[in-house]
Amino acid sequence: MTRPPRFRRGVLQAPVFLLAASAIAFFPATAPAASVFQPGGADDSSSIVDKAKPAIVRVESGDEDLLSAGTGFFIDNQGTVLTSATVVGDSTSVRVTVNGLPLDARVLGNDPRSGLAMLRVNYPDSPFLPLGQSTDLKTGYTVTTLGYPLNLPVTSTQGLISGFEIRYLTRFFATTHIHAAMPISPGQVGGPLLNAHGEVVGLVVPSPDDGRSVYALPVEAIQKIMGDFAQYGCAKHGWVGVTVVEAPDTAHDGRTVRVIQAVPGTPASHSGILPGDIVLRIDSREVYRPADVLDASFFSHVGSNMNVVVRRDEDLFTYTFPVIERPGIPSANTPLSVSPKGQPGQPILVNHLEDK
Repeated sequence: MTRPPRFRRGVLQAPVFLLAASAIAFFPATAPAASVFQPGGADDSSSIVDKAKPAIVRVESGDEDLLSAGTGFFIDNQGTVLTSATVVGDSTSVRVTVNGLPLDARVLGNDPRSGLAMLRVNYPDSPFLPLGQSTDLKTGYTVTTLGYPLNLPVTSTQGLISGFEIRYLTRFFATTHIHAAMPISPGQVGGPLLNAHGEVVGLVVPSPDDGRSVYALPVEAIQKIMGDFAQYGCAKHGWVGVTVVEAPDTAHDGRTVRVIQAVPGTPASHSGILPGDIVLRIDSREVYRPADVLDASFFSHVGSNMNVVVRRDEDLFTYTFPVIERPGIPSANTPLSVSPKGQPGQPILVNHLEDK
């Protein structure tokens, strides 16, 4: 059984929901113990792989008839594991295998929109990977990922950053993703993307291009969702009710984000913002293209306020909106999964009846 990929859909002329922007919520430090990496200069690729391997785990969900398998990794010494929401799905039966030892896992959070799931297993003093910063990455930088391809032992893949993408063809991600020129195999989804220092800069998500390259949720986005998990037990995505479309403002500086609607009954509908306004800034974030709006929306926080600066003819106006929770968040079974034989860059579904 194959379910189609699930990404935010739209084309450049399709409406994009304008949400809010605020400071990134960083997940609090959880462990005084050192990670598998120590501070210092960049490591060579073999050293990175050798050090990271103990923190890489296999993640399985489902029942004995149909099992979804992928990769995860420890982020602290308390047994906290990050993986892909597509691996966990809606299953309440999730297991993590560490050094051949299968352990039942508790789901701490599962967010289909970002593609992040967080688990906890009883594994004291777990080896873990440190979190880095994706904002330090540039095109051409070397990155490494580790995972369990095709149900095989942990393997590594190395490649170069090729860009930072908000969409693939007509499908939008929830926020800008890291794009790396290296292939990915079934089962590697949920693994870490590591920089030259062995720090996690992203989490590998299902590949929309059939495994020809890697797309990864940036670590800053991971931390934002983890903060929601810690505070609410779930991810809360903000919304204010402004719909925008790409339409270049050729009379001025070419800004491309134009308001087309303030949705009735939302905070925006009472603000005074009007169709035709050109969005210039969301809080401190300059807005030039729809991707800037999507990134701003992703990092918004429900319950906070946002400030939006728009241009109307020759005048500038600033509007303040309370951020409410985005409606219509999909359930955990909506992201893509794959047939028993697997597809590149996706979780593996294993039919145990066939394996016997």
